[in-house]
Amino acid sequence: MELLTIPQMVWQNTATHAASVAFQTKRDGVYHRITFSEAGVMIENMAAALHAMGIRPGDRVALLSENRPEWAISYLAIICAGAIVVPLDALIEEDSLKTLLENSGSRCIVISGRFLDLIEKNKNDLPELKFIVNLDQAQNQEHIYSYQLAVHTTHQRESIGKIGLDEIAAIVYTSGTTGVSKGVMLSHRNIMSNVQTMCSLIDVGPTDNLLSVLPLHHTFECTAGFLTPYYVGARITYAESLKSYQLLANMQETGTTIMLAVPLLYRLFYEGIIRDVHSKGPAAVAVFSFLQFISRFFKIVLHKNIGSRLFGMLHKKLGGKTRFWVAGGAAMDPEVILGFEAFGITILQGYGLTETSPIISACTLKHNRIGSVGKPLPGVEVKILNPDNDDIGEIVVRGPNVMQGYYKRPDLTKEILRDGWLYTGDLGFLDEHNYLYITGRSKNLIVTGAGVNVYPEEIEFYLNRNPFIKESCVLGVKLEKGIRKGGEEIIAVVVPEHDYFEIYLKQKEIIVSNKIMEEILLDEVRKLNEKLSEYKRIAQTRVLFHDLPKTSTRKVKRFELREELGI
Repeated sequence: MELLTIPQMVWQNTATHAASVAFQTKRDGVYHRITFSEAGVMIENMAAALHAMGIRPGDRVALLSENRPEWAISYLAIICAGAIVVPLDALIEEDSLKTLLENSGSRCIVISGRFLDLIEKNKNDLPELKFIVNLDQAQNQEHIYSYQLAVHTTHQRESIGKIGLDEIAAIVYTSGTTGVSKGVMLSHRNIMSNVQTMCSLIDVGPTDNLLSVLPLHHTFECTAGFLTPYYVGARITYAESLKSYQLLANMQETGTTIMLAVPLLYRLFYEGIIRDVHSKGPAAVAVFSFLQFISRFFKIVLHKNIGSRLFGMLHKKLGGKTRFWVAGGAAMDPEVILGFEAFGITILQGYGLTETSPIISACTLKHNRIGSVGKPLPGVEVKILNPDNDDIGEIVVRGPNVMQGYYKRPDLTKEILRDGWLYTGDLGFLDEHNYLYITGRSKNLIVTGAGVNVYPEEIEFYLNRNPFIKESCVLGVKLEKGIRKGGEEIIAVVVPEHDYFEIYLKQKEIIVSNKIMEEILLDEVRKLNEKLSEYKRIAQTRVLFHDLPKTSTRKVKRFELREELGI
């Protein structure tokens, strides 16, 4: 397989899929569509406009916007201009924005209109930032350029020369669950090896319509939800919002075939379906359970998927063309995967890091093992270092997808990249068929006073399956005295599932209150403790009545939670 650079992919697709729709989004009740041919012209024009402004190969150009076709076109145009794109989180805080723009040395930033005041306010503190391109501005104004003029005006552009596979295409800042963001340098080889390998494994093509719901600045969505479908000529629809009724409307109106999301979204979907069934009474629950049983029987015994016929109304709500969904970013509850499988919907799991462009391993339609994150991609090597008695150890990776390093941080690069291997910090094991399983994060590992290792993700899994609990986070707190001094005790932080409490307490004719919810939650944790091994038991439980702090990709910020709790 001959690897392409990102510009080569763009020009190839402009010709091959010229008349096909590349991007679409709904605005004011109407879908606006851009074909591959139109996108190619816009990308070329914007790349030339950036050059006319003074952007040169190797310059950093930041990109700050919500998901929309203009984000995708800007991303490709920046790279086709020979510059390095710096995608930023649309939920970024002001201080972090200044830090990342300063660290990256961005000479230009492409923004949606709502960020203009924020950039203008901080521009004097960012001497390297010379140009602003506004996606929502009709005309050029001083140092603020109009995206609309840029993409619809033909500019004279000097040749930038051939872009090499090992040149940096993007600097992607990690989401910062530890409080420290690092700029991950990804080359054309890194990104396109991931894209082209995924296309050879996953059955996706020009007839597919992918619904984009995850933030595009994140490598999972950017590589798997944007560049991969773009590479094969598929259509990408940008969701209006993450509200369930709007997602369903977008699916119905566009005939969505594939969706990428984090496990939390699928879990909320699934729980919503179950709640809806239960609200219709015992007879509906009995019929629903019987249909699930029949579907699973046909799948397991006869190897036939009849779920889409048994649950035809559900598929109709989803647009009637669902082929499969993909989950990434966190561990997926097997119960949810099996639940959707009974409905006739396959959910494929994958695993990766920003530092690996991002995909390391993935399940496919032919090789899908529930509970696993699939086999390593062809050309990607995975080893388990220092395995324990259960064959669990640190996952290390080598391959063409591994980053070039952290921008301006050779010290951190040396820590994570050693002899060509990337040390992920994740713990897991490979089974006899080379399927990879993730058990936890080494930094999250809790070592008890008895010297026993506890994986918080395992306890969180049990907590999150409880219908009274919306979400949880398990932390270790060091003991300062006593016989187990120096070891850690386990603290569980739980958030109540208000909708379930309302249904449950209404049936018992009890008024919902924080006190009642806390009492029930503490009792539920006590019941769980009775089932857990002694060394895994929860010593303290904290109940929060607000969502846990998270990154834009829904990962819990454990360091921030510790600060809030004072532990």
